[in-house]
Amino acid sequence: MAFPEFRVAGIGEPVSSLAFYPDASSTRRSRHLLVGSWDKFVRVYDVSDGAAGADGVRMLQSFEHPAAVLDVAWINESLAASACLDRRVRLLNTENGQSVILGKHEQGVSRLRYDPHTQLLFSGSWDATLKVWDPSRGADASLCHTLALPGKVFAMDVSPRTPSAPPRLVVAMSERSVFIFKTHQLREAVNGQDALWEPEQRRESSLKFMLRDVRCMPDGEGYVTSSVEGRVAVEFFRMDAQVQANKYAFKCHRKEVDGIDVVYPIHAIAFHPIYGTFATCGGDAHCALWDPKAKKRIRQYVLPSPVSTAAFSADGSVLVIASGAENLETAGSEAHDVLLHVKYVVDEAKPKSKSDK
Repeated sequence: MAFPEFRVAGIGEPVSSLAFYPDASSTRRSRHLLVGSWDKFVRVYDVSDGAAGADGVRMLQSFEHPAAVLDVAWINESLAASACLDRRVRLLNTENGQSVILGKHEQGVSRLRYDPHTQLLFSGSWDATLKVWDPSRGADASLCHTLALPGKVFAMDVSPRTPSAPPRLVVAMSERSVFIFKTHQLREAVNGQDALWEPEQRRESSLKFMLRDVRCMPDGEGYVTSSVEGRVAVEFFRMDAQVQANKYAFKCHRKEVDGIDVVYPIHAIAFHPIYGTFATCGGDAHCALWDPKAKKRIRQYVLPSPVSTAAFSADGSVLVIASGAENLETAGSEAHDVLLHVKYVVDEAKPKSKSDK
């Protein structure tokens, strides 16, 4: 039976990042949610059915940082990582609440991703570098390599390993630049084998304006990017002409106001891990669900304020949407409060069959 939808308040400034524990087989952790925020905290919530708390959610840990937290990532059941505006990457022990500095960049750390198959942690920064870490080595010896990039890192994601595709790291940067790395090749380079610290592909985004987010498809075949100019691009890794003919882009998160077409940024994307549908989070206070194969919108949620990010649980049953991305000058008003909206979406995120259309 579905648990009721509810909201989580008490976060002081906009939410920058959400990450559910990625292993659906872990009954203890699968509904544990990392929340990074501009209020300098990483919070760990349990949003399980029947979790304790007035709103049906229980906060397990909180980690205060010296500056805004820009991203979070799980490493294992008791360890997570955070990216901070103070230039540092931290490891967070979600069991005992302790944190340790793993290392730092020269500017704010904008994105973090962990690849469980190679056990490498990747941090991207506004200093135009990508750092490769091995957390198993301990904080003092974990930095494996620093890669110079052609631009500031705005977004980053790791694709899953599938029978037909190896895991890849996709890095989206300023000047519409996109690099794609095979993570196993990076692990071979870390191990001192005959492998190069070079991307598999260098691309220019098909979107004409600054990228806001990139997320990889659950089937490992490609990725989706969003921009500040209300557009989404669906891209594929394989470069043969037959596959590339399937890529496309579309407009969304726009509306007419007083006869003028107003365009809103798409701050974040979130893929459903089973159905392959995805959510877009817009500055228009809407979160839309899309079927990329049918090229159709299947659902739209209207929130009280702009949406900063969203995340699906690993089993695909829960969608958490963070609203309150901007316009927070009126404290105490629901239209401006930062809220987490927890929704049960087993049926809502399914692609529509022909009979449903």
